[in-house]
Amino acid sequence: MARVFWAASMAVGFACAVAAFVSFGSAPAAAQSNDKDQAVQLVFQRFDANGDGKITNAEFMKIGDQDFLAFDANKDGSVSKKEFLDPKPHHLVNVSAADLAEAVKIWTRQFDQLDTDKNGVLSEAEHQKAGKRSFAHMDANKDGAITLAEMKAVAK
Repeated sequence: MARVFWAASMAVGFACAVAAFVSFGSAPAAAQSNDKDQAVQLVFQRFDANGDGKITNAEFMKIGDQDFLAFDANKDGSVSKKEFLDPKPHHLVNVSAADLAEAVKIWTRQFDQLDTDKNGVLSEAEHQKAGKRSFAHMDANKDGAITLAEMKAVAK
């Protein structure tokens, strides 16, 4: 289940999404590690549009922009907390009530961190700033691209 939450939290493409992985402790450490590695790889592949083994800022922001649009259900140019907490854009609809409750806790923390002006909605400007911060955080060697190793390091 940890892999599902990891992948779902990564789907947002916002700042701190990579750092949002939460170990649920229900599986042995080796299984959790394997699940996390697989989830990071899936997320990496999603962002690495051209499959060259690197995620450029343009690739990263493009997926983030797509995700922002997916979360903006009413198409008003911003993402409300209600929209952000909806499991559908997280691709997490067929899970137990307990697992969904745990995911909502994670998403609530993410939303609260992303909503920097604390007005209850994520604006396009907040989204863009968050994406830039997230990319810079993951690009450890500051070469303008995120490698799988860099993404795995942030996910630890």
